[in-house]
Amino acid sequence: MDYPLHPSIAVLRQLLSTRVHQLLVDHGEEGLTDQFLLRWLTGRKFDVNLTAKDLTEHAEWRARCVPGRRVQDEVVASELEHNVVFFMGQDRKNHPTLLIIGGNLVPQDPEQTTIFITYTLDAALHLGRLVMARKQEEARQRGVPMDSTWDGRIVGVFDMSNFGWSNIHYASQKAILRLLQKHYVERLYKIFIFCAPSIFHGLYQVLSLLLEEKSREKIVFISKSDASSRMIEDFDVDALAPAFGGTFKPRRIDETWQYIEAHNPNLDVLV
Repeated sequence: MDYPLHPSIAVLRQLLSTRVHQLLVDHGEEGLTDQFLLRWLTGRKFDVNLTAKDLTEHAEWRARCVPGRRVQDEVVASELEHNVVFFMGQDRKNHPTLLIIGGNLVPQDPEQTTIFITYTLDAALHLGRLVMARKQEEARQRGVPMDSTWDGRIVGVFDMSNFGWSNIHYASQKAILRLLQKHYVERLYKIFIFCAPSIFHGLYQVLSLLLEEKSREKIVFISKSDASSRMIEDFDVDALAPAFGGTFKPRRIDETWQYIEAHNPNLDVLV
């Protein structure tokens, strides 16, 4: 997506060292591009000094959490066994969409949960870039302008139909929210919460206090009876899982990584 240039971008870039850029690139992110900087500035309400501080801390965290270009499958092997997260296609605005099965959540150490969610979110973002790079190439070959864009954000669909007491781990769920707000700035487009039981509503009332208002506004609760009609507003049928009235077969996240690396072995940032 082409963001309009903002004067704060140049100021912010002067405050950041080349080491910050290199750490980001070496550990799987796009580096200090205009789009990346504007995303962080937006998330920090254009406070340039705060953004510079947080971005520097983020780059250091990224180097600790993601050795190499991505978290490797064996590091999250235990989490993968539980089949918690799947890739579910893209919505009509090209947002990569993750399907999270709430009933398969298993309480984990918060630090390990952070690593697994990083593994998952990175897969969605890399896939989004890969898809858009292909669309750009197809448009170039046809000699026509791109007919769609992607704003670099993702969608999460939480199927909470079988969520129960055994799936609650407040420390881990708090760590996920902290991760999104501290390290995946302006990456969330929308969250759908499907068939949430009363026990989850109680948990949400507590967790929502940790969210900024603009994040809370992105959360949509949907019931079983209105799932198909509501989801079809954002998704084509062939991008929806059968539980929501679609035909798309969700793909495991490790299989998603295999697909990404088969088409982009070096995990280059393509767009």
